Amino acid sequence: MTHHTPEIEYENAKIGQELAQREAELTIINSIQQGLAARLDVQAIYDLVGDEIRDIFNAQVVMISPYDQKTNTIEHRYAIERGLRVYSPGFHLPGGFRSKIIHSGQPLLVNTDVAEQAALLGQPTLPGTKTPKSWLGVPMIVRGQVTGVLSLQNVDQENAFGESDVRLLQTITASMSVALENARLFEETQCLLKESEQRAAELQIINSVQQGLAQKLDAPSIYELVGEKIRETFAEKAETIFIAFHDVTTAKVNCRYMVQPYVVHIDSGWHPDNLLKRMQIEPPYRTVCIRSAADLAIPGSILVAPGSAILVPLIVSEEKSEDSGLSSIHGVVGVLNCEREYAFSDSDVRLLETLSNSMSVALENARLWEQEKQYRKALEREFEIGREIQAGFLPDCLPQLNGWEIAASLKSAREVAGDFYDVFELPEGKIGLVIADVCDKGLGAALFMTLFRSLLRAFSNTDFFTHAESDNLNTPTTRLKNAISLTNNYIVETHGDTGMFATIFFGILDIETGILTYINGGHIPPLLINQNGIREILKTSGPAVGVVSNMDYRVGKIRFELGDTLFAYTDGLTDATNQAGESVNINEFISLLTDALPLNTQLEKCQKRVSAQSAGTKQFDDITILVVRRIGLFCEKE
Repeated sequence: MTHHTPEIEYENAKIGQELAQREAELTIINSIQQGLAARLDVQAIYDLVGDEIRDIFNAQVVMISPYDQKTNTIEHRYAIERGLRVYSPGFHLPGGFRSKIIHSGQPLLVNTDVAEQAALLGQPTLPGTKTPKSWLGVPMIVRGQVTGVLSLQNVDQENAFGESDVRLLQTITASMSVALENARLFEETQCLLKESEQRAAELQIINSVQQGLAQKLDAPSIYELVGEKIRETFAEKAETIFIAFHDVTTAKVNCRYMVQPYVVHIDSGWHPDNLLKRMQIEPPYRTVCIRSAADLAIPGSILVAPGSAILVPLIVSEEKSEDSGLSSIHGVVGVLNCEREYAFSDSDVRLLETLSNSMSVALENARLWEQEKQYRKALEREFEIGREIQAGFLPDCLPQLNGWEIAASLKSAREVAGDFYDVFELPEGKIGLVIADVCDKGLGAALFMTLFRSLLRAFSNTDFFTHAESDNLNTPTTRLKNAISLTNNYIVETHGDTGMFATIFFGILDIETGILTYINGGHIPPLLINQNGIREILKTSGPAVGVVSNMDYRVGKIRFELGDTLFAYTDGLTDATNQAGESVNINEFISLLTDALPLNTQLEKCQKRVSAQSAGTKQFDDITILVVRRIGLFCEKE
């Protein structure tokens, strides 16, 4: 039989008591940890741990106070005294015992003279609470940093807490700190996920608006599109939505879009001081966000005073308006909630700013488009006048000659042409025939076309305008040389720096004899055609007119026989191609011109052939054709 001494029995009892206490502590810790494992809400963790500690320890006061190292403040997230919650909202400077724990990172146990030691350390006492007689606090630690203090207080007795209480509270606090960090990371992840989803939704809204704006080129449609999208997006938050623009000339604001629940007359009489003066006058221009009624101060406003609002400035240019003093703020987009404060979040502000900026760009594009449209309209009118003027330089009708047929056509590649033809009467029963192609295209070529045409007519009629009667001046050869040489020299000497010139075929036809005297200044050689095909090619007799001064152009002569046809054209005819890039065959036109049909009919067939050839392609050059046919002998009218 084994006998134990009293000392041994005492030690065994002590060990058993410690084991029982440790087992109880483990039970408590496991219970708390199981509860913590099921919670990912920060306040729920505070409440769970605080309620458990209140039941475990001999303490009438339990406080859990997280600490923010950046601001050096604590917040009492859980505080209870004698079963009643104590509320102390806001952030406080840590003082006294808590400050010592935060700086040391070690537990602090004060079992006697709490009031005296608290006074020495500047320990604050919450209003309406008693100074304790025992105080125990342990640090909440995450990754080696103190994140808060969990404290127990006994207001009735000293020496209320022992080392086992310190150990158990440290263990519970460590578990709580881990759970709080997990909850914080979970909340952070949820916030990031929510923000990501929100950004995705914002991008979808922005993309839909921008896609719609890309198809709108008029301001009213832009206002309607953006306004409706804002109304749809802010349907649950905003009661009033408006898009308003400042009119510099009247110093007033005109609403272009308005949705409001109340009968409030916001129209052209709405003065810009009501809202636009809240915008910053000088750059950078900022959005005004009215969170609550305390932020609202718009004297004289006819608006129902909103509980919260967002006002986004619309800025189109950086020009300052001296009349209104509103700088370059052209308008404002506003969303208002007349009943609820803090109705709008930062993401709402960001989204409204993005939509407003997109609208500003679209409106500027619409303005530029309208400006360009007006400019194009004016330009088209100018070209129309140019066409009318240029048409006046072409013969109104071709001469009807005894024994001759003459037909001509000009198809311009642009609004005005650089090609021209002319058929005009000269003294002594002669007829001037001209076909020419001024270099380049468009308005510049058209202007020089009128100059060339006028010079040729004037210089070939020198004897008529000067009333000269010299036989030498009246010969076709002299007329041609004078006309071409003087025109050439005038262009070279007066407009040589422009680089403008023209290929010109100028012939003088004696309708009685059928003799054609001509100069070909660099032009495509006209063809003299009979029933057998090409009878003669009227080759060049000098360079293009306007290139080199004082040129001596050779003069050629040819006699029309009955049935002969002169076929003259510009290079636009041979440059006309089909979609395969194939050019017209000039032999087809020769074949058309030998048919036994009136010359006008044959020319129409030639024109149709060109149109068929170039169908589906763009015409790059003017196409001009001049045809002359001898159909009989000249007979003087009685």
